[in-house]
Amino acid sequence: MYKFPIIFAAVLATLFTLMGLSAITSRLFVLRSIRRLLKSIGREELPNFSAELVNGLPDPVQRYLHYALKEGQPNIRYAKLKQEARFKNRPESNWFTVKATEYISGMEPGFVWDARLRHNAFWWRTAKLALLEDKGFGHIKMFGAFTIQEFEGPQTNRSMLFRFLSELVWLPTGLLPTKQLRWEHIDATKSKAILVDGETSVDAIFHFNEIGEVTRIVTKSKYRDHKSGFERAQFTLECKSYSEVDGVMIPTEVDFVWNLETGDFVYGQFRITDVEYFYAK
Repeated sequence: MYKFPIIFAAVLATLFTLMGLSAITSRLFVLRSIRRLLKSIGREELPNFSAELVNGLPDPVQRYLHYALKEGQPNIRYAKLKQEARFKNRPESNWFTVKATEYISGMEPGFVWDARLRHNAFWWRTAKLALLEDKGFGHIKMFGAFTIQEFEGPQTNRSMLFRFLSELVWLPTGLLPTKQLRWEHIDATKSKAILVDGETSVDAIFHFNEIGEVTRIVTKSKYRDHKSGFERAQFTLECKSYSEVDGVMIPTEVDFVWNLETGDFVYGQFRITDVEYFYAK
């Protein structure tokens, strides 16, 4: 009669041990990814921002860079961002909250995103996403321990590379043209950015207002995680609530929107709560 409690206790102990080991492994995954990211970021000296650097760029891009950056602004090597958000998986789903820390390069494409997704007091997940050395990858774990989804492959590479491109609005020196990033003229309020990383390339239309703010970034280079698998869909990042951080103008709030045939689906609303910039030396 005492066997069942003993077996039950042993099963629970094994379960908690496996959860602990999995959580430690997940934490090590993030730390290793951050180290790889920081090691991969170039250390070459780049010129500080000046009007000469933007000569020849499309007019709205020049307007944006003059708005976001002050003369003499040093290049941002990478940033550490603290984020709070709410998300939903489907239009009919309930919102859940997200708290995340992100390390993102301002030079070569790369980032590491470490988040906790909380649905209620008893149900939460962790999400780890990264773009490193031209490869996108990541996973989602229930209670930080049990793997629910893993991400890798060409579709993930494209989605993560676009994410990096769009999030450079938080590190505006990263939107200066390079061998990998170029701008094409569209009209007085829009320009196309094209970013190449290894064998992967993405493009997006940046929309600018009269004062130079990026108001929207629209692309078809991102894939939606749908019931039938990944599907390509038009995506819009809406930028708002600009504020000056360490002398740089950035949007402190963004909305994630799928532009579907059935209508726009706002599935994520982000708020930046803290920014720390690190400069090339």
